[in-house]
Amino acid sequence: MQKLTGTARRVTVEGLDQRISSHGEDREFAELIEVFNGMLERLERSFKQAYRFSADAAHELKTPLAILQGQIEQAIHEVEDGSNMQAKLTGILDEVRRLSTISGKFLLLSQADAGNLKIHAELFNLSRVLTDLVEDTAMLAPHLLVTGNIQPGLTLNADGSLLPQVLYNLISNAIKYNVDHGWIRISTAVWPKQIEVKVTNSSSGIPPAERNRLFDRFFRADPMHSRQVESVGLGLSVSRDIARAHSGDITLKVDEENIVQFSLFLPANLNAGLIPEMFVADK
Repeated sequence: MQKLTGTARRVTVEGLDQRISSHGEDREFAELIEVFNGMLERLERSFKQAYRFSADAAHELKTPLAILQGQIEQAIHEVEDGSNMQAKLTGILDEVRRLSTISGKFLLLSQADAGNLKIHAELFNLSRVLTDLVEDTAMLAPHLLVTGNIQPGLTLNADGSLLPQVLYNLISNAIKYNVDHGWIRISTAVWPKQIEVKVTNSSSGIPPAERNRLFDRFFRADPMHSRQVESVGLGLSVSRDIARAHSGDITLKVDEENIVQFSLFLPANLNAGLIPEMFVADK
């Protein structure tokens, strides 16, 4: 029984290949072990099929969607400016781009679920990216007060394609789940071993029952309290997977005044001399 319990605890998406030896066990318990092993085998096979389907579908859709997007963009330039046809083509182009984004999400989801999310690390100027995002957020959400407190010279080794999407997703959520005439604050803190990116915003609150589900696959908070803002975010679940693939994490805090703070923690492999000592916090 201890072997069965221990194996069950080790079963995860990345550990579906776990099996138990029935050698030396009595007949009834050996039958139970065989049933358990059979269940694991079916789960592993089903998951691999689902992973392959998601990954293959995303790859197969990538090229035709790119071709379709290019052809629509060309057609838009060829028709009369301001015409009804141009407006219709522009709407179609927006939907094709949305499909491309969804396709990319499915690929990331399948990679993350299979524990195969690949990070292509390169020198990443976090300070510059965040400064640009503060400016972009102010233009995207003129109805909100957007402020930034970004320390200069923050660089680290990170995926230059995936990490900005995580940052954008956190900011996009801060816009959508805000209040009228609310605010957003984007800031950083440097700890001895970590960089913390904080996205803090006013909100109407997140029910305690929903807080633990925000990182679940495909979970969305009450849409009645969200603003209809175009989003290309990856979702908090995949965003956290990306953060953890960087040896970091994402956490959530909600205080009594309904102030929401998402913190992205990343390893602080900073370039020497770029971070003034006064910016390093004690932790």
